[in-house]
Amino acid sequence: MRGTMMDFPLTLPTLLERAGSVFSRVEIVSRRPDRSIVRTSYGDFYRRARRLGSALCKLGLRPGDRVASMMWNHAGHLEAFLGVPCAGGILHALNLRLHPHELAGIAKHAGDRFLIIDDVLLPVYESFRENAPFERVIVVPYGCGNASGAPGLLN
Repeated sequence: MRGTMMDFPLTLPTLLERAGSVFSRVEIVSRRPDRSIVRTSYGDFYRRARRLGSALCKLGLRPGDRVASMMWNHAGHLEAFLGVPCAGGILHALNLRLHPHELAGIAKHAGDRFLIIDDVLLPVYESFRENAPFERVIVVPYGCGNASGAPGLLN
C-alpha cells in the first residue's frame, strides 16, 4: 500500500485484530438491559467476537448472509457488530421502535437468515415471528440474570 497514509487496510478484521492485540487490557464498560454494569476488556471482546463468528459459521452462515440484531446497546451487541462481518456475514440492527409488521417486512426484504436477540426483547420478536421466519434465532440471556451471558439457540 505504498503511497497511502496507512500501512494496512482499514477493515473490520484489521480493527478487531488490533483491538485484541494492542488494546487487550483496556477496559470496556457497558450496561445490560437489566441496568447492571458489565466490565470487560478488548481482549475478552476480541475472543467473544471471534467465537460468535465461528459459532455462526458452524450454524451455516455463508459469506454475504444477512444477520439481524435486536439488542440493546451493550458489549454483546458490540461483539456482534464486529464478529458477524468478520465471519463474512452482513449485520443490521432492527429498529426496536418500529411496529411488528414493519420489523417483519424489513427482515423479509433483507433476506435475514439469522436473528441475534436479547432475551428481554423476545416478546417483541413473538409479535412478528410468524411473518419473518428466521432459520436460526440466537438468544442472548443478559436480562435473565445469567452471569455468563452465553447465547443460546431458540430454534
